[in-house]
Amino acid sequence: MLYYVRKATTKDLNDILKVIQNGRETLNKASIPQWQNNEGPNEISLGKDLSLEEGYVLIEESRIIGYGTITKEEQVGYDDITEGEWLPSEKYASLHRVAIHSDVKEKGKGQFFLSHLISGSIALGYKDIRIDTHPSNLRMQKVIEKTGFSYQGTIVLPVTDGKRKAYQIIID
Repeated sequence: MLYYVRKATTKDLNDILKVIQNGRETLNKASIPQWQNNEGPNEISLGKDLSLEEGYVLIEESRIIGYGTITKEEQVGYDDITEGEWLPSEKYASLHRVAIHSDVKEKGKGQFFLSHLISGSIALGYKDIRIDTHPSNLRMQKVIEKTGFSYQGTIVLPVTDGKRKAYQIIID
């Protein structure tokens, strides 16, 4: 089966919303409060991702099965890290809104997608790449770590239950 990653376009928005909604439902079923109570990605924030050309989709054959962003701006909450520290660098990219539809049966697609987002970050000139996830999201933590990221500490995002585990990878 063919899998690939490409930049998302506004034509993809409805399919991206389906992937995000599926991710929201999957998190809810696992009692993970991330992306719940009208927080997390929505049509407005996803539209902004697309207008900034920061959104990427994971394709299975011709169907969108995943979404994520490479964000080039400094992130709110990332400066105040506790229980650790970021490795020093001049600039970083961060990966956000990473979701893969739960009906994808082939294993390893999360790691595949994150690897492509890392490659995309490198192509944009970033060697410091960061990502975060909710402390209860053990599945995502495992994917992040298997992709080569190292746990750096805890950050707090300005959302309900905003505590997040923060990870970083530096590419030489």
